[in-house]
Amino acid sequence: MTPDALIAELQKPWHHGEHFDGRAAVIDGPLVLDGMVLRGFDLSGAAFKGNVSARGTTFLGLAWLMNATIDGTLDLTGARFMIDCRAEGLTADTLCLDEVQVRGVLDLERVRAQRISLLNALIMANLTLENAQIASETNLSNSEFLGGFWADGAQLGTVTTNGCDLHGRRSNWDALQA
Repeated sequence: MTPDALIAELQKPWHHGEHFDGRAAVIDGPLVLDGMVLRGFDLSGAAFKGNVSARGTTFLGLAWLMNATIDGTLDLTGARFMIDCRAEGLTADTLCLDEVQVRGVLDLERVRAQRISLLNALIMANLTLENAQIASETNLSNSEFLGGFWADGAQLGTVTTNGCDLHGRRSNWDALQA
């Protein structure tokens, strides 16, 4: 699938209960969704052959990237998710979620990446990093998690939590503070 074909699908009007089914799609180049308003999608198992940029993008419906692979960076800086963002099992070089707002759960369970940044993020439910493998750096500075934090079994490299405000239940948080 070309990036343009995927953009055309994602920019169709959002209707509750409907979404684009792109499971196992292969996107054959870099994808730029910056500033767009997108309908719900299921891109579980998709392979992106290049960077994915969705800076300042609004995600109206479900946003599923479960077990997807990105050959490069996933940049969601300033994105707004009206409900959950589910990316368990996602593989990418870098995940940039700086200034992201998620009105539901941010599920990054089993994510594999070199680096992840959630600088100044607001997650209105919980952040899950269970069994994630982040090789070099995890930056949670100045972020707020209203529903809790889970990181059982995670290997997060260097973790920075300066100014992070965590509400709700905590699983493995104290180990990150050591």
